[in-house]
Amino acid sequence: MVRVMKIGLVGLGTVGSGVVHLLKRNRDVIIRKTGIDLQIVIACDLKINEMKHNIPNIECTTNWHEVVTHPNIDTVVELIGGIEPAFRIITESLKAGKHVVTANKKLLAERGKEIFHAANEAGKTIGFEASVGGGIPCIRALNEGLVGNRIASISGILNGTTNYILTLMEEENKSFSDALRDAQEKGFAEADPTFDIEGHDAAHKICVISTLAYGKWINFSHIPIQGISQISPLDIHFAHEMGYAIKLLGISKLVGDEIDIRVHPAMIHRSHPLASVRRENNAITIAGDMTGEVTLHGKGAGSTPTASAVVSDLVQIARGNISLPDTKSFTDTNYLSSEKRITRYYLRLFTIDRPGILAKIAGAFGKYDVSIASVIQKESNTDYVPVLFMTHRAVENKILAAIKEINSFDFVDGKVTLIPVEDSIAK
Repeated sequence: MVRVMKIGLVGLGTVGSGVVHLLKRNRDVIIRKTGIDLQIVIACDLKINEMKHNIPNIECTTNWHEVVTHPNIDTVVELIGGIEPAFRIITESLKAGKHVVTANKKLLAERGKEIFHAANEAGKTIGFEASVGGGIPCIRALNEGLVGNRIASISGILNGTTNYILTLMEEENKSFSDALRDAQEKGFAEADPTFDIEGHDAAHKICVISTLAYGKWINFSHIPIQGISQISPLDIHFAHEMGYAIKLLGISKLVGDEIDIRVHPAMIHRSHPLASVRRENNAITIAGDMTGEVTLHGKGAGSTPTASAVVSDLVQIARGNISLPDTKSFTDTNYLSSEKRITRYYLRLFTIDRPGILAKIAGAFGKYDVSIASVIQKESNTDYVPVLFMTHRAVENKILAAIKEINSFDFVDGKVTLIPVEDSIAK
């Protein structure tokens, strides 16, 4: 016997249109596999005429309240993104007795505590597989496949735009600006790419999945974020020579009772699965105490991969297979401080080529107990030459203090580029 789930869809943009397309194309496949018929009853978008043309057999509106209060739907799918009115759409849907599915990582990262509380109060379910990995089922893997593990760490390439840019810089020796332009022309980067290239998208995702992994409420504003705009082909070339790749990573680790969570470019050993992830693909490595490292790899964004995750949540809700995490037991987070974070670092700066300069730079490092493992000075036809350093393990706040002093030297052009070396991501 076929069971019917009646759906209200808010947002007919890239992902919403993908959901409509998927259900139209694969409806029979879903029914055959699951015995569930997913039917969109009402859809909401501001482009009413376009919506009526594209989905002529579905009730259309520009007022999301009509979706939330519709008497004939079981589940509301929120796909407009942002904070408001998405927050009200989700919380009012829950209060109205509807289940919710969303892909809204920004909302979950910044106001997830309130949303999960509303879902628990209403006794309803919220599915959010599409919020972190697009078509990669990382939420389900964490909550089901790895449920018997204590999670030690999560490391992920969580943004396709930045990974595409870094791939072009490595494979085609393109500058950051040229690689960004290529990504925009091919539709992998927005006209305003700031949200992606400065790391905010990845930070929202690592915040959401880390909250679930550790059972701790993570305050998004506590996550240090650094993007990739300062990375040059020289950095990528030097990393390659040393056996590393540069990737923008979302990282979280359980260190005692503290969480070390951050987003930044990092050098990872080329033998690690994350190092081989190319172009717009995403990947996430979850380390459990029973399984060791598990890496999931695939399309992390886009219309159809994300729509696939939305539909997966709808089916699981219809089956009664999605249960909310026990958020009542979640605790607030203690964050690892800069005084406790220790790793190796790569640094690149441009300086005038004259005697005594390297000694002054080395003196600044020594002043803050930063030990240099190697230094390379590249030849240049310009007034300033690139100088590259690799350090031994150093305390983060001390190396930041050394860099602040080096940046003040009158013989240094621009700012020092700093990239952590994530040797703790297993080789």
